[in-house]
Amino acid sequence: MVQLSERMNEESATIKNRQWWKEAVVYQIYPKSFYDSNGDGIGDLKGVIQKLDYLKELGIDVIWLSPVYQSPMDDNGYDISDYQAIAEEFGSMEDMDLLIHEAKKRNIKIIMDLVVNHTSDEHEWFIESKSDVNHPKRDWYIWRNGRKDEAPPNNWKSIFGGSCWEYDEQTGQYYLHAFSKKQPDLNWENPDLRNAVYKMVRWWLDKGISGFRVDAITFIKKRQDFADSHDGMNVIETNQQGIHEFLSELRKEAFTSHDILTVAEAPGVSYKELPIYAGEDGHFSMLFEFDHVDLDVGKEGKWYEPYNWNLLDFKKAISDSQTFYNNTGWGALYLENHDQPRSLNKFIKPEDIGPIPAKMLATVYFFLKGTPFIYQGQEIGMTNVQYPSIEHYNDLASIDQYYSALKEGFSKEEALAAIWRRSRDNSRTPMQWNHSEYAGFSQGTPWLEINSNYSFINVENALKDHNSLFYFYKKLISLRKSSPYSDVIAFGKYEDMFKDSLQIMVYTRELNDKKIAVIANFDNKELTLNLDFNIKNVILSNYDYLELHLNQIKLRPYESIVCEVDLSF
Repeated sequence: MVQLSERMNEESATIKNRQWWKEAVVYQIYPKSFYDSNGDGIGDLKGVIQKLDYLKELGIDVIWLSPVYQSPMDDNGYDISDYQAIAEEFGSMEDMDLLIHEAKKRNIKIIMDLVVNHTSDEHEWFIESKSDVNHPKRDWYIWRNGRKDEAPPNNWKSIFGGSCWEYDEQTGQYYLHAFSKKQPDLNWENPDLRNAVYKMVRWWLDKGISGFRVDAITFIKKRQDFADSHDGMNVIETNQQGIHEFLSELRKEAFTSHDILTVAEAPGVSYKELPIYAGEDGHFSMLFEFDHVDLDVGKEGKWYEPYNWNLLDFKKAISDSQTFYNNTGWGALYLENHDQPRSLNKFIKPEDIGPIPAKMLATVYFFLKGTPFIYQGQEIGMTNVQYPSIEHYNDLASIDQYYSALKEGFSKEEALAAIWRRSRDNSRTPMQWNHSEYAGFSQGTPWLEINSNYSFINVENALKDHNSLFYFYKKLISLRKSSPYSDVIAFGKYEDMFKDSLQIMVYTRELNDKKIAVIANFDNKELTLNLDFNIKNVILSNYDYLELHLNQIKLRPYESIVCEVDLSF
């Protein structure tokens, strides 16, 4: 026993910076679609509280709560009109306090979205800013004169389409908005604005939350010459020189006061810059990367001009990131979120979608180095929705993409097919709790139509079937958190194998005297795989029985196996 204890201590000593969030599993809740407690068709904070025991049963440690702040909901809550108030449709600040308290009783932490590139145009700061060119808060936003021909200040385009400048008749100037015209960008060059942001962040941390998912943070630094863009796309350039001064100050003045998790949405960050953003002493705990989930997006972000990708592209995106994290930093592992379609539709052929492929996908990403994120409904195999026309969609980006496709000559059928494939509403359809009316999400008509497959894909069915995807995720979480393989899963070195295969993905994780291999068949055909190592022990499989020898595996369609490698040979 003494020898075992000494060895465990030695192994722990080799693991640097064992922060709590490195051994946690995060569950993202999109509150509007999670559970409606009062029958108005909109999910709310009391609904989240009522489902905490379900999340405890799954085994997660952290809830990432998408925006519940006061907002006119032009962009589903990412247009905030008061950072220190709760939107009435979601409840009250008392409900928020109760959620934090009840989650803590179940050893579940809460992180929230931090949206500080922009506010709503209904935020008090902006109302004051636009009231007078001489107002003290005028410079809290970005105002510029138009050109002599009364055109906008430059040719930059909004992410949601059209110019990123909106003219204000009252003061005769334009304000900048990277996203919707109802989301004016904050001016991070102004120190008073920055201090107001830091004060707000500390207020939430003092209230008891455990961190933030930081939205669109690489947009906060703008080119100060405001010159025309000549790249043909004319979008606002992210990650501009000088941004690191802002981010270092944000971390110092707001984040370091508590032991928290921060995960940044940071488009435009190259692998070379990852150490600065998510290294051991980086601006954030980790980053969300996009290369592996946006493989199918066409040039200039056009959904209707999809890029034809294959498994080699996916494996390269994963490997490039994981190889980097072998040396420094930490990854945010995910396949779905509120801005992405459902992973089963993205990675699996339509005719093959089901529990076996879903378990394979879960296996592939859950054993990588980083903190796993599960998006609501992912654990029961929820899929994309196909509404009959664009009028059924709520997502601003989907509507913009649809009409942009029509302008470029695509038919209505082709444009709608693109929306079926990539719409953000795919992941925002209400959570499917049971087979009753409205999938048990609400007693009233939901704000967004339920996916028609709720009668068989739902939580109630998943909990009854101990071979379901839900219980498979529960096993994955248990393996990461409380098994003999926990340390090697969390901290082991990553190495990919069979790099040139278009059918299989294989990688290993190794730490001290333990090595595991993750083997996944992405095809609907059987194949035989000859390994250059012997299998010591099978840890997990998505089939009921296995067909394998010491160093040879016969893989069935979408089969995945996690095994311990025999290091004695």
